[in-house]
Amino acid sequence: MENIVVGLLGITHPHASARVRALRAIDGVEVVAAADTDPRLNYFTEKYDVEARDVDGVLNDPRINAIMVHSKSKDMVAHAKRALDAGKSVVVEKPGGGTVADLEELERLEASANSDQIVQVGYNVRLAPSITKTKKLVEEGAIGEVVSVAARGAALVGEHVTEHLNQPADMGGVLWILGCHMLDSLVSVFGAPESVNARVHKNPKLSDDSSREDAAAVLLNYPSMSATFSFDGHDNLEWFESSHITVYGTHGMIQAGVLPQALRVYVDEERHGFSKGWTEWTESHFTPPFARTESNKFSELPELENISNFHTEMRGWVDSMRTGAPNVAPVTDALTVARIVEACYRSEKDRGAAVDI
Repeated sequence: MENIVVGLLGITHPHASARVRALRAIDGVEVVAAADTDPRLNYFTEKYDVEARDVDGVLNDPRINAIMVHSKSKDMVAHAKRALDAGKSVVVEKPGGGTVADLEELERLEASANSDQIVQVGYNVRLAPSITKTKKLVEEGAIGEVVSVAARGAALVGEHVTEHLNQPADMGGVLWILGCHMLDSLVSVFGAPESVNARVHKNPKLSDDSSREDAAAVLLNYPSMSATFSFDGHDNLEWFESSHITVYGTHGMIQAGVLPQALRVYVDEERHGFSKGWTEWTESHFTPPFARTESNKFSELPELENISNFHTEMRGWVDSMRTGAPNVAPVTDALTVARIVEACYRSEKDRGAAVDI
């Protein structure tokens, strides 16, 4: 079993600490060092017991064979390039960069990397059991042919005005940085759409000139079906509590919730092991909140409390490095998500006209 030694480039994203904790639950994995110019680096390294270094100090360490990138979006690809040039595997926090061009460059870097180097993007909602079960049921034809899909995603109220979601170099705001989670889940199940129609909104009652968009309504057009996606940044519930995907088929339907994990399957007759009517499954009703609610000096965004999907994500990354297992969140899909979001912004400029992907 290959020993995996991990370093971090960037620590200011809330997912950084979640991944450190998830990696340390895997046998033979160490997280040893982190680099960031942010003054909160020492807080992070002391709390999570890693050594504070500069970027060269992380990349030049021969023990470190894997890098996690949690920098600002505009710096993600540059950090990933340096890590790959140093012979390390990388996981790059979603969305993988600030623009479509960044993701295209990341795809080129992956193509030129060594065969044993893994480049994974930090999408983990797609790994939620409810989403993976939905994908399997769709592929098996459990509800017949898919006719249409309705999905929703949401961010915590007020989060769209934070600095994190209004970086000047990013191509968009809350739809790009947070809406990408559920769009990626749709891509993981259904693949890339042919085109997109979208209206991207900003509510003057809830947003001022300091922030970007706060909501969007998106139509994803596939050859034989359509998927609607609604997103906003004004949810008073826990993160992902109201996020869901509903799939309508010729012989039934599937409803998938993210947190808590939940799946409801309806079939019009006994099929694929399901009795006629509804079958419901719930993994857990989590008791800790998704994000810590107490104030902390680490970030304007809370450190995460519920990290169930991060365990699956980090296990997938480690397994890919150790055994060559399939990449659980490939760059190709992240690039598709980036192109969808860019198409949404272009469609809005033309009052919802279709934009090809």
